[in-house]
Amino acid sequence: MKKIISVLLVLSILVSMCGFCAVAAPAAEDFTAKAAILMEASTGKILYEYNKDEKLAMASITKLMPLLITMEKLDSGELTLDTPITGSPKAKEAGGSTIFLDVGEKMALNDIIKGICIASGNDATIALAETLAGSENDFVTLMNQKAYELGMTNTNYVNVTGFDADYHYTSAYDTALLAKEIIMNHPEILNYSTIREEWLRGNRTQLINTNRLLSTYQYTTGLKTGTETNAKYCVVATAKKDNMDLIAVILGAEDTNARFSEAKMLLQYGYSAYELSHPVEDNELVGTVTVNKGAKDSVNAIIKKPSGVVVPKTYSDNIKKEVTLFKDVPAPVKAGDIIGEMVVSAAGEPITTIPVVAEEDVNKLTFWQAVWKIFTALFQF
Repeated sequence: MKKIISVLLVLSILVSMCGFCAVAAPAAEDFTAKAAILMEASTGKILYEYNKDEKLAMASITKLMPLLITMEKLDSGELTLDTPITGSPKAKEAGGSTIFLDVGEKMALNDIIKGICIASGNDATIALAETLAGSENDFVTLMNQKAYELGMTNTNYVNVTGFDADYHYTSAYDTALLAKEIIMNHPEILNYSTIREEWLRGNRTQLINTNRLLSTYQYTTGLKTGTETNAKYCVVATAKKDNMDLIAVILGAEDTNARFSEAKMLLQYGYSAYELSHPVEDNELVGTVTVNKGAKDSVNAIIKKPSGVVVPKTYSDNIKKEVTLFKDVPAPVKAGDIIGEMVVSAAGEPITTIPVVAEEDVNKLTFWQAVWKIFTALFQF
């Protein structure tokens, strides 16, 4: 009996040490990469990290930022997919991976995006930067401004291509933030990053996708590879399975096989160990809050546009919601004002906190409304 109790005690300790996860996470020694991260895209939850904030060379992962800026300009109407992008002497001299863009040649933006996403064209990226900002240096300024807006605190750009250069660096976490912004707010880029083979110039120029995961991992949706002397072998691998988008970033792997196998290992771990749950519905009513001196005595408390929560599969059936509301609030109240919070937990451990908000506006009680309330109260039977 004592042996059984001892075994159960040991098992209990091991479970508590492992936390939520029933599937073992990769170990640092499983990587040749200098840094790695696994993130769920809709929530930004980090499912695995290894040296996530180390500043490292990024190679052609750099090109994700020009792509993001381009997508934003398309959304704003500054560009269309037919906008002509003109080749320049600097673009022609770029070297490395190219789409053979000639000086003075005009190519539709749609084909330029293909050239960047599929073939990692350095000439295409430089021509895009020059057309959009006047020069590569001016476009780099836009890239750094956008990185600042996204909270990419360990990133600095000095070129648009990713060629090794002093002070040109990023981190695995920053790269995941960038990928998150792209696939959540500009998912149309995935229409390009999943193309395995394409032809330009009337079937005279063939593009072959550099992302080997497209043919070796069925859930792959993108996103970008990179190779350089200092950066070594990098990949941002995105995937979608069971309605959950994952982002795996590998920086500084020893060889091309390693970057893909290590990214795939992260993705497989994520889908084996976690799932995306939606325990709260949009506009879900969770109670009411008293409004002091308001035209109405109370206001409904709701959850507005809740995101999903990432939970270990072991505990997906053990999710609980605990709501704490303000005792009262003074008028006026605006729709969307925070009037409480909901804590979502799994197996007793908090996962996320969601704000509870007012469903509608409640104005201050006017003098005549106050008189009417008193009058009606006096004559109630």
